[in-house]
Amino acid sequence: MRIVIIVSFLIVVGLVFLAIQVPTLDQKKIDAATKEAISESQVTVGDEDTVRAAVTLSIGELETKQRKRLKYLVSAYLVIWLVFMLYLVRLGRQQQALDQRLAQLEQESSDSQDESIE
Repeated sequence: MRIVIIVSFLIVVGLVFLAIQVPTLDQKKIDAATKEAISESQVTVGDEDTVRAAVTLSIGELETKQRKRLKYLVSAYLVIWLVFMLYLVRLGRQQQALDQRLAQLEQESSDSQDESIE
């Protein structure tokens, strides 16, 4: 049981590190977004640098917010995983206690049957 918990913990931690890494936009995508923003807003060519700066700034803010949301999401999954693992540990202990009690009752039952035969 402990091995399963340790292995699942390592898997969850690995997934956490993979999930927190937000893909960043490369320069090609930023340029495409800038051109799209310019064509939609129909600004003059002289303002292209201003639009590029605004797009780059907004993309940076969006990536930062995305990282924050992913951290909250991963934290929630970790808490759920922890609660589930603690529940499994509790069930395992209860099962061991029930097995011990059952073995004790079987032993007492066989002892009482031996006494009644004699």
